[in-house]
Amino acid sequence: MDGLSLNAWIIGITAQGETRTNPSHITSSRTSEKSNSPPLPKTWPWSFAVRYPLTSFFSADCNRYDAVIVSEDEKEESVRNGKNGNWVLRVLQVRSFWNTDGYEQANNHVQNDNEVSIDEEYYDACRVDDDVDDKLKFDRGSFSKMLWSVSLVEARLYAQLAYLGSLSYTIPKIKLGNLLKRHRLRYVTSSLEKKAELASKSKKEKASEEVRQGEYINLETDAKDQVKQSVVDDLNLLCSSPCEWFICDDDDDDDDEGITRYFVIQGSESIASWHANILFEPVQFEAHDVIVHRGIYEAAKVVYEQLLPHVHQHVERHGKRATIRLTGHSLGGSLSLLVNLMLLIRNQVPRSCLLPVITFGAPWVMCGGDRLLHKLGLPRNHLQGITMHRDIVPRAFSCNYPSQLADILKAINGNFRNHPCLSNQNLLYAPMGEFLILQPDAKVSPSHELLPAGCGLYVLRCEGAGDANKQTMAAQSVFLNTPHPLDILRDRCAYGSEGGIQRDHDVETYLISIRSVIRQELINRVKRSRRRGHVWWQLVGVNQSEVQLLFYGGKEYLK
Repeated sequence: MDGLSLNAWIIGITAQGETRTNPSHITSSRTSEKSNSPPLPKTWPWSFAVRYPLTSFFSADCNRYDAVIVSEDEKEESVRNGKNGNWVLRVLQVRSFWNTDGYEQANNHVQNDNEVSIDEEYYDACRVDDDVDDKLKFDRGSFSKMLWSVSLVEARLYAQLAYLGSLSYTIPKIKLGNLLKRHRLRYVTSSLEKKAELASKSKKEKASEEVRQGEYINLETDAKDQVKQSVVDDLNLLCSSPCEWFICDDDDDDDDEGITRYFVIQGSESIASWHANILFEPVQFEAHDVIVHRGIYEAAKVVYEQLLPHVHQHVERHGKRATIRLTGHSLGGSLSLLVNLMLLIRNQVPRSCLLPVITFGAPWVMCGGDRLLHKLGLPRNHLQGITMHRDIVPRAFSCNYPSQLADILKAINGNFRNHPCLSNQNLLYAPMGEFLILQPDAKVSPSHELLPAGCGLYVLRCEGAGDANKQTMAAQSVFLNTPHPLDILRDRCAYGSEGGIQRDHDVETYLISIRSVIRQELINRVKRSRRRGHVWWQLVGVNQSEVQLLFYGGKEYLK
């Protein structure tokens, strides 16, 4: 094959503790690094065509596994490699199903649905005033004034949850002893075990049926068996999870704050999860005047039914001491948020039982989310969404879409016509809750032009009254469009298991980067103590998750 022609449409893929401090009060370099990326054109090419020989498409310094040009063998290899494979290939793999009759029927069903009806006030609630937006021209200095460093207590919590998120991709390999010894977490169960139980039950029922039927088979019984097998297949389909998950409990019974059960949901790994990502039309969420990503909402309903018995079990066992924490990476983070809100809206647990949801690299999937949190009596930090500085996935639904594309979406699907975020901000789903930005060490990934140099984990918010909220929204918009996802996708070297797309979205990068933030903060504390003439402490790594401080032959742990 001398060449490959590809016509593709780029679509959306899918505390308590110490006081946070603003890094503008901390001495740091303000020198802005010049970006090598070309300026964004006024109109982005949301469709493109490629026709190059396979042998000449790649430059010498690019990774060979470019997602724009792939073979069937590479697709299969990506699936076998799990999260370390090229996840961009999953989109192309899912596209191969679009021409089937089933998908066309489903798509026609979507287009024939009744249009969503949203309160007119939501249009004003999600609007960023043009005069506010025009006044804010961010550079590194002005943007840094809106960044507040997280406390060490919070960073340790984030590191623990990021570690659990990494385990969600290798559930069969979880070492239960290490989880209990190093993190005081007791493994409970997982979606894989539930699937195994269901498969075993189906085999037993089938064997029992064969014994009762004996050797006699006729057309009538054969038809009955086919119906029963069809029911079993449907049951397996309904009970299978779009994303794998596992559950663990806090084993510290002496904790006065309660006994926490952690529900950790994996990101996009299966074809089913990518179908959920791509069905991004807006629908109403739980009969509230809030718009949500349809595919991820439907997937959340499945996960909700699977997790609900384990939620009830924990609450019944520990009563008022029981607390629930949902977390996840990528799609798993979005599902965690929706399941958390569904538990509250459907009155399955008391509000005090639900701890804030913490996500890593998760796309935002709601329009009017902050208003829903307020309506439910939840604080803004009930959702804490951590975004890597160059991660494309959180940007996918929340970047600025060209006006031409917005018009096309409204023309082909009536649900987009009453979509406030698309009408007011030219994006699909707006950020909600607390917006956290994680920057790794420059050796891991190049620094972001709007962030202070070096690794850091910050909350993005504007303090004060008046237009503070809209200024925060404007700053979020600037960050999510710098770089714009299309700039990332244009770089042919960004693809593959070693490219920037995978690197900046990988949960392991989140974990390593948060641990670097913790380590840097501890080093800074030691330096400040030395300057004040206090004791000299030595940093020693413990189990790759804690840091031990040694001084004068005694020891103290910072946990």
